[in-house]
This record gives sequence, C-alpha cells and structure tokens, in this order.
Amino acid sequence: MPETQTDTPRRGTAVATGIAAPSRYHEKFVETVIKQIEEGTAPWQREAKAGEPALPRNGVTGRRYTGGNGVYLSSRGQDRGFADNRWVSAKQVRENGGKLARGAVGERILYRDDAGKQPVWRTTTVYNVEQTRGLKLDRRPPRAEWHAHRAADAVIASSAVPIKESPGDLGYYAKDQDRIVIPERARYSSADTYYNTAFRHMAHASGHKERMNRETFKEAHSEGLDGEAHGRENLRVEIATMTTAQRVGVGYQPADSEAYKDLWVKALKADPREIHRAAAEADRISRNLLRPAREQLRDLAREARQPRTRTTAERAPDSPERAPATPPRPAPERAAPSMTPGR
Repeated sequence: MPETQTDTPRRGTAVATGIAAPSRYHEKFVETVIKQIEEGTAPWQREAKAGEPALPRNGVTGRRYTGGNGVYLSSRGQDRGFADNRWVSAKQVRENGGKLARGAVGERILYRDDAGKQPVWRTTTVYNVEQTRGLKLDRRPPRAEWHAHRAADAVIASSAVPIKESPGDLGYYAKDQDRIVIPERARYSSADTYYNTAFRHMAHASGHKERMNRETFKEAHSEGLDGEAHGRENLRVEIATMTTAQRVGVGYQPADSEAYKDLWVKALKADPREIHRAAAEADRISRNLLRPAREQLRDLAREARQPRTRTTAERAPDSPERAPATPPRPAPERAAPSMTPGR
C-alpha cells in the first residue's frame, strides 16, 4: 500500500517559535521555490522515473515528509545539491552509530504542536544523509512494475469521478457534467504517461463541491484561465499529481508549465505562505484520491511481500507448475480530470 503517513517531529526535539520564525521559514522556502520555478526545476517540474526516490523520507523510519515539509526538503535538497532523498535528525544520527560531518548545516522544518491549550508552531532540524559519516541505513527497494501499475489501476478504477476514454488526443475535465475525458490508453507513449494524465485530472476534479469543495477550484472556474486562482489551483494539482505518482510507485511526468510559471511566481510573491498552503492541500488531494482504493492497495502490498512464483513465460511448457496466463487488466470504467486540454 502506498505510504501516506506524516513524519511529524516529536516534542522534545522542537524549539518553540513565534510569528517571526514561521515567517522567516516561509520566506526562505518561497525564495528557493521561485528561483526553481523560473529555471523550470521545481520538484513538480522535473521528471522522476518509476522507482526513483524523489519525495523526501526520514532515513531511519522510512516515513515520508508530507505537505509543506515534503516540498520544502525536496526543494532545499535540490538547491544544495543533495542526490539522496533521506533526512535524519541529529539524535537519529547518534542512535544509529553515525556522526554529522564537520560544519553540517541542517534544514528546519515546521510543524504545529496541538498538545497545549493553544496550538504552537515549532521547528525541528534535520540533515540530509549526505551530511553524515558512518551512518548505515537500509534503503527500501523500489516497487516492482507489476505492483506499481496495478496500484495505479486500482486508484483510477476507484475514482469518484466518471472517466471516459476517447479516441481523440485531448484530455479534459467537464465541470458541468462532472466527468473526465482522456485519450484511450493505447494512444499513450507509456503507461506512466497515461497514469499521470488520469491522476492530474482526478486531482483537479477533487475540488468539486460534492468532494473537497476547494476554494481555488471554485475561483479558477469563475475567473477563467488567466486568473490568479487558476494558477494557484494548478499549483495544487501538479504537486498532488507528483505526490500520487510517487506514492503508487509509477514514474512522474510533469505537464507543460510554461503557461503557469508567471501565475505561480505572482501568487508566491504576493504571499510567501502560499507555497506551504498549496503543498499541504496537495497532500490532502493525493490522500483523497488514494482513499477509495485503500483496501485494494493493502492487498497489493501484502501480495508484494510474498515470494512470487515463476511466471508462465518462465516455466517449461510441460511443467506441472505452468498456470494460465494472467488476463490483461481491464480499462478503467471510472477515472479523473486535469485542468487543461491536452496530455
């Protein structure tokens, strides 16, 4: 099952902060992200191959950093030249027999502590594993292709929005009819392209009033394609598409962002906290898309942990083990939308 737990920092490793510290955090965050958007290298603007570790994880627990912290560490790690997506606290480094490299500078991530009478914003510092010495950590093997594709099929088949496959070349979400239209699977250059198209439309359609009732969704459809809300909605959709693809294990293929870059930068300059809001909402969108397929994803995860028998092609023709070939996966009867025409 795709992992969707939040790697929440614990009390005791945190430092209480006031309004000023979160503001500095967001300003640093948005400064990095705007630079990357303008260069076309923001996390959701870059392709990630299936099985390629991209979204940041805690190196010890294996849990993903989600929402704003996930995008923040991904952006900062890229900006600082780290190739590894794993991060650890200083305490975790010590407990696992490692040391921080001399002069190592960590990244502060932000979280809300709800333990007291009033919520308090706190920060904790984490370090990329490339900043450590002598730390021995296991890396999770990538999902097998069959597992990732079947997981993606399950998510699409469980879509809350009807998806129709069309012989044409355009994909779109029809708000008035609340349905998604995408090209037939056979028209795509790869399975990952097909899955990303479906996830992108599904992410946008999740904003409908009968589902998440998202403000940026409503504003985008009332303002039109050139409106600022359209850019903010698209930012959520792209990050959600990237997150969903990574969670099910398929490759991520970004959409053409040229039409949105200026809108994204304008929104982030107007309010540095917008990137954190967009990332947090994108995480909720991704979870929303995965939730209906939760049981199927759990079954797949259990199956993936079992030793696999040889496939039909691997068995001798007269072998008693030989089993009928696995039937092809049916095309999804339900799917989901994206924001603009095209793939």
